Amino acid sequence: MLKKILIDKLKQRLSGEISIIGIFSILVLLTRLPFISRYLFEWDSVNFALGFEKFDIVAHQPHSPGYIFFVGLGKVVNLLFNDANTSLVFLSIIFSLGTVILTYFLARQLTSQWAALSAGLLLIFSPVFWFYGEIATIYTTASFMAVLIAFLSYNVLKGDGRFLYPSALALALAGGFRQDMMVFIFPVWFYCIYQSGLTLKRTVKLTTVLILSALAWLIPTIIFTGGYSAYARAAGHFMGAFQTTSILSGAPWTSHLLMDLMLLVWIILGLGLVGALFYLLFIVKESKRVFRWEYLKNRKIIFLFLWIMPALLFQVLLPLSKPGYTLIYLAGLMIILGYLLEFYAFKLKKRFEISLNTALGALLLICILFNSLFFFYPYNLNTESTWETQLNQMNSTQKIILGIDLSSMYNLKKIKINDDNMDLHIHTIHQISNNQHETTSIVIRDITREDQGFSWRKASYYLPDYNVYYLQDYENSQTKSNKLQSNVTVSKSIHHQIYSSEGPLVEINLDPTTQKIVWVVSDRSQFYKLLKSQVPVNEVLLSNGLKIYYSDLESVDYFKVGGFVFKRG
Repeated sequence: MLKKILIDKLKQRLSGEISIIGIFSILVLLTRLPFISRYLFEWDSVNFALGFEKFDIVAHQPHSPGYIFFVGLGKVVNLLFNDANTSLVFLSIIFSLGTVILTYFLARQLTSQWAALSAGLLLIFSPVFWFYGEIATIYTTASFMAVLIAFLSYNVLKGDGRFLYPSALALALAGGFRQDMMVFIFPVWFYCIYQSGLTLKRTVKLTTVLILSALAWLIPTIIFTGGYSAYARAAGHFMGAFQTTSILSGAPWTSHLLMDLMLLVWIILGLGLVGALFYLLFIVKESKRVFRWEYLKNRKIIFLFLWIMPALLFQVLLPLSKPGYTLIYLAGLMIILGYLLEFYAFKLKKRFEISLNTALGALLLICILFNSLFFFYPYNLNTESTWETQLNQMNSTQKIILGIDLSSMYNLKKIKINDDNMDLHIHTIHQISNNQHETTSIVIRDITREDQGFSWRKASYYLPDYNVYYLQDYENSQTKSNKLQSNVTVSKSIHHQIYSSEGPLVEINLDPTTQKIVWVVSDRSQFYKLLKSQVPVNEVLLSNGLKIYYSDLESVDYFKVGGFVFKRG
């Protein structure tokens, strides 16, 4: 009789879990599939797509430090779709769903059934998490790996030895997707295995699993890069990115502070505005409870702290330029938020004499509605007013507008603007060239929001038959990790092959058949002023307010603009 009761209860529980997974799956698909981006969203997205063709970190296919498992998985998926953007977005959606499901199961162990359900639903409708589930990037994959390691590690902490070696395997293999995952998640993993009891024999076995699993992605990455020396040089590029964001790497303190403020905005957006208010309310009203030693030494609190804080502190000290990096710990923040919603639902239940289900459902509905409104409302703060203005030429108002736009406008409108801008540029260039790629070259310099629009990397990918040049000099490299002083650089792409050169003066040898150059440049730059003094420049106004320029070169064989010498033949 007892056995039958236990079996029936197990069946009911499994049925309930399957129902919840089904609901999560339907919600993720319904909220993602209709709104996916049509183009590779950013520079890094193209790097991943090119990695499908040939894995080469030196050529930024993809960029360092590698992501070999992610590129390999995408390449397999691409056999089905035969479209890099679709394949990468598919991975974003699948890993979004995986993150939500694992967050629910982990939260149920840490909190309660209702808090876990709340955490899963809140994560689905988190504006930042939602946004990255619609585009071709790696960040939802990183989120999934973080939650997977946290889930396995917490079960080790609970005393379940079956999860010990799988947790070590997941930690090491995560480096094949994002290498920084191993560093950021290591503290919480080590805490869990240490608390479970480490013997010499167990330590040796765990170390062996970690090393062999890490070598499974490290060795192929080094081989495909061309050896350790080439890999080390390529990986060194990553640290250069902090030169414009962190005072520890030489950036102005104002730039560092601005990036930290943007990080705060991204965390608030990740939680949702209402969710962030619940955090603030709890800290203010329950501060005595929060900071009591008996509360802080709780193993669950320590677990969440060690999951969230390493990556968060790194981002405070060495700021990064995208909200996607917060997805490493966003699920942990959502688990806490699920607990807070249940906490305040109990208060509402007592005060208004309503059921807990009603109170919690009302709070969840408010959070979801506000998050959905933020994601869907077609608000475009910038209206392209500063897209072609160099940062050093902006007034204070323009800088504030741009800063708000870059920090907070992560919604469906931003995806649509990116897709529409790509459509306009590609269609207009085909019109200007009469679809004669052999007689038209494209020259691109940075505009303020190049990574959301028609950047050189995206142009070279979607217009592979054209000669596409990327020019950098002192004027437009000061916000880059590779700041140029007396030198200039030119990168040329044709059929996804890249050729680069650098020096005080660089010759650009145009094909003898070249009759036109399409210019994607800022009309407020010194480069543009010099260009107009050398060759005739025609202007094409796009419907979104941006401009494309072009020059007819039928009677021009040579001209010089700054450190760039254009020669035909």
